[in-house]
Amino acid sequence: MNYAGRVRYRDVEFRDLGRDATIPCDPDNLPELLDHLADVYFYVKDVNSRWQECNSAILTLFNAAKKSDVLGKTDWDFYPEEIAKEIIQDDRSVVETGRPIVSKLEVIVDQAGRLLWVLTTKTPARNKDGQICGLLGLTRPVSTTDMLPEGYRQFSKVIAHVEDRYRTSLEVSELAEIACLSESQFRKRFVKLFKIPPSKFINRIRVQTAAKLLLSSDDPIAEIALQCGFCDQSYFTRQFSSFFGLTPKRYRDRGGKRSMPD
Repeated sequence: MNYAGRVRYRDVEFRDLGRDATIPCDPDNLPELLDHLADVYFYVKDVNSRWQECNSAILTLFNAAKKSDVLGKTDWDFYPEEIAKEIIQDDRSVVETGRPIVSKLEVIVDQAGRLLWVLTTKTPARNKDGQICGLLGLTRPVSTTDMLPEGYRQFSKVIAHVEDRYRTSLEVSELAEIACLSESQFRKRFVKLFKIPPSKFINRIRVQTAAKLLLSSDDPIAEIALQCGFCDQSYFTRQFSSFFGLTPKRYRDRGGKRSMPD
């Protein structure tokens, strides 16, 4: 692919398709413009996934007062363990291979514990010598199924069904029927799109709901486990700890604050 025009932003080089001349760009203008995009999360990270730049929407997402509360940190500081791990794995893939990730549907959470469906695009950032020095990212919340890429729309009713009935016993065969697929076809396509099996997806919905209840109610942990579709408190604790890196009790005691990985 031939890239002609180039735009410089700090240590990151943007190349513009089909242009013959260099396009001047004030480095201070880009963040200012992106600050007006309340429904788009923009960020720049270095090769170690440390945040180097972000717009105001990111501050709202993380409930941060100022950029210095975010810059220099990584996703381990803001997300549950499982989500942070997946995000950073994608970062490393982009940095190491130079191949972008385009419109990936994934789940993140805000600081209030709310589950958010988003579409994420990441592309490598290069310095003046053409070396990859980090990545640029745009993440956009998905509010309606019309915003989903074509391949995901077949699963919109499945997502809605899981979010509506996560408290009950859900079978993969039931979800496959909703998607009008055989069970084997459903499993293969689901994993290809969402990068996790259906059972893990269901557990993620349950765990996220439980996290919200732990912070917003005084209900006993055992009762919250049952409300969220877990068969007993022991199983719930294992699943919750695997996702958040904290037991339900510690998560509640710490007000939802996450610990850094070892």
